[in-house]
Formats: sequence, C-alpha cells, structure tokens
Amino acid sequence: MKVCQITLNGRQYAMLEKMLCSSRAGQLAGNQHINGYELFSDMLDDICAPVTDGWSTVEVVLKESGEQLDLLRFLTRAVFPEDEDYFVRQIGRTFQCSKNFEFQIRLCF
Repeated sequence: MKVCQITLNGRQYAMLEKMLCSSRAGQLAGNQHINGYELFSDMLDDICAPVTDGWSTVEVVLKESGEQLDLLRFLTRAVFPEDEDYFVRQIGRTFQCSKNFEFQIRLCF
C-alpha cells in the first residue's frame, strides 16, 4: 500500500477537517493514516452535498467551491501526479478509485 505524506497549512487543514466524517476527522486530528478511498469519498460527498440535497446543480457547486476544489486537486496530485482533476471529474457521479493508498497529513505551523 502506498502512503502519501502531505503537509497542509492551517487553513487547508481546517477545511479538510470540516469535509471529513467525524471518524476520519478524528484520525486526522490524531495524526493517523487515513484510507485514501475514504478520504476522497468524504471530500466529494461534502462538495456534492448541495447537488444531492436537490437545491443546486453541479455547475453551481463547481463555481462556488473554489477553495475546496483547489484542496481536492492538491491532494489528488499525490496519487495521480499527471491528472490533478481525476477526482474533480467525478463530482456528481459514482466515485471510483482503483488505487490502494493511504494519506498521512501533517499540519504546517
């Protein structure tokens, strides 16, 4: 299994923490490895929440989620360096990821 080690600034870290379900946010706070599939699944679920709740469209969400999309692309580069939009293209679709990987995320002070 590949382990991607990423350092985030305080703003990125706080945004990611809000995007994750409570158990993975706890893993993040505990500096534990997070399953990559679950991490990106949580991030996409958070970005897509207005679409799946039925009060927005994918196009509107893409326009209003700039910082979240930048963070998604930044983390994606660790897994797919040649295609930072790999997960962005899955917004509004069924999530797919064939690679087996984990993330260890550090906070940069």
